[in-house]
Amino acid sequence: MADKTNMVIFAAANEVGISEREMKGILVTQRDGFFEITFSTEWMMYDMYVEEESMMVLGVDFRPIPVNSLLESLPESVQDAS
Repeated sequence: MADKTNMVIFAAANEVGISEREMKGILVTQRDGFFEITFSTEWMMYDMYVEEESMMVLGVDFRPIPVNSLLESLPESVQDAS
């Protein structure tokens, strides 16, 4: 299973044109011949479906990380710089 999980992670990174090092909070689940992978990068959140046999990405949903979440990750001195 670990090999397939690594293949799913590679397929997802390749699909959106990022390196695997940029992926954070990776969650891979398997059901009915498909993998679902969710992860985020510095600016975006992704949810993808990958077919188990071919490792083909069949669907991608992505959205920006909410601004409030981005602000929380900044040092306090920068948050009040408005």
